[in-house]
Amino acid sequence: WLTQIKGIGPKTAAIILLFAFHKPAFPVDTHVHRVSKRLGLIDARTSAEDAHVELEAIIPPDDYYAAHLNIIRHGREICHARRPACERCPLTVYCEYYQSGKRRV
Repeated sequence: WLTQIKGIGPKTAAIILLFAFHKPAFPVDTHVHRVSKRLGLIDARTSAEDAHVELEAIIPPDDYYAAHLNIIRHGREICHARRPACERCPLTVYCEYYQSGKRRV
């Protein structure tokens, strides 16, 4: 229902639901989208809008808050868009991006 308000898209609606109303919703921002694709949690062709649905299907609702914050932190501090710090990443054994050899070390 929040997306019916002009200017509120899926990400903003999910943020409001999760952080203000403590309702289960998984916000997908640029960091969450990038990290989720690189880890193989979602397909590389999945849009940010579709990622909401896919990630909500694999992450337990009780973990949305912590998962969202931790994925954002990982994206900001290690899994950068242009120059990911793969050499510092504790998730390389799970990371499809790293395993594919696309990484920049």
